Amino acid sequence: MAGKPTKDSPVLLFPTHYLGNFVLGLPWVLRVAEDYPELTLVIDERFRALTESVVPDSIRLIDYPRDRLKKETSTWTRLRLYFGFLRRLRKATGQQIIDMEGERFTGVLCRLSGASERFGPTGKNAAHFYNSPRDLHYEKHRYNAFGEILDVLVKGKAPSNILPYQLPESSEAAVDDFLSRHAISAPFVVIHPGASAEYKKWPVEHFAKLLSMLESNGLQVVWIGAGDDMLMIRKIAEAAPESDIIHFDLLGYLELVALFRKARFYVGGDSGPMHLAASTGLDLVALFGPSKEAIWAPLGDHSRVLRGTKTCAKNCDAWQCDFNYHCLSSLIPEVVFGAATATRLAIDMRAPNFHEED
Repeated sequence: MAGKPTKDSPVLLFPTHYLGNFVLGLPWVLRVAEDYPELTLVIDERFRALTESVVPDSIRLIDYPRDRLKKETSTWTRLRLYFGFLRRLRKATGQQIIDMEGERFTGVLCRLSGASERFGPTGKNAAHFYNSPRDLHYEKHRYNAFGEILDVLVKGKAPSNILPYQLPESSEAAVDDFLSRHAISAPFVVIHPGASAEYKKWPVEHFAKLLSMLESNGLQVVWIGAGDDMLMIRKIAEAAPESDIIHFDLLGYLELVALFRKARFYVGGDSGPMHLAASTGLDLVALFGPSKEAIWAPLGDHSRVLRGTKTCAKNCDAWQCDFNYHCLSSLIPEVVFGAATATRLAIDMRAPNFHEED
């Protein structure tokens, strides 16, 4: 993608496999690229196309082959993949490397990179990996933590969380074809019912009722999700037999971005697709239970977080709840429908229908 980096070009080590984390960190990568246009960025290979749609061509990308390392059955092949990646990393590394994520495996990569200045978060044996550990405020939003780790390179105003996606025509055309096949021409809603953990999932019956309310108001719904999400979508279909369940069957991240850009608004729990939707500027309603809003809320004035009316016990946490997570289940569909449609059915709040007087 880019030529050989200069000696002073930093390396940003960011091979997270969490979509939400990746989307929250990308604005800061772009901010660093303004001052260091020939930086090297290490990413999980699954995010290559998404990254290329955002970052300038001057950035050198190195893929971490996580999925291939997991799939290969041959130890020799795995070793070749790993050491091939490590050679590329060492060749690209100059004086500075910054571990944006702070996982143990990235700490090891940081140490093996050959950089003389190694920055990373404190904790997890940081002294073994970094000679300049940073004490980050992880109780604040994760977006802020990325800014804190990168302030050794850039300071000043935080970058916008809206990412400048440049989509290929093929992604736009694939989404247009999907919408045409399903006869979707009017404004539609995107719903993601799944999440990475059970405690983040709104009840199936609530999604079914919300679907009925949206359809009664002339809005079509496109459901997104893959893998375990499909089980929830099938259960929602069973709970709403009179509704038309339209599942978005394009699995690429660029196609998801193209879909979000055409949608009216988004509804879903705390998940990677929620953060991806927020990064496109799509109006969205996030359904939160035990997740910490201060750390994981979707960013932007176009995003709003809803919670239920019931609180949990003092000893409740994300993995243990005495009340079956009623902090989320007590959020009723009527509230979600009202929050999602109160202004959006009539006007677009991002385009005011008035002008300020001169």
